[in-house]
Amino acid sequence: MLPLAAALLFGATPAALAGPCAETVTQTQAALDKLLDALAAAGPSAPESAGALLSHEPTPESIAQSEAALGDGTRPEVVQQTLDLARQADANGDEAACKAQVAKARALLNLK
Repeated sequence: MLPLAAALLFGATPAALAGPCAETVTQTQAALDKLLDALAAAGPSAPESAGALLSHEPTPESIAQSEAALGDGTRPEVVQQTLDLARQADANGDEAACKAQVAKARALLNLK
């Protein structure tokens, strides 16, 4: 019974540490990831980076930068930077700033 209780306690920790608008940030990140996937599928390709050759996983920010460099515009990169600011505000417990950054990111993605 003790291992089950410990597992439940540790499993609940991330939710307890989540800020006031973490769920909205996560949903908006998923929309950005979907846009990046569509851009990657439709656009030109580029050679693997040195980091990729070292088995480093790409970050959403590095993917957005690559898409911008390939001519897909800077919108994905700006959205990612905005979501990073939202996460920072959320981590600081600044719900108003977080919601403002998420609203900006969602507007850039044409989301309601």
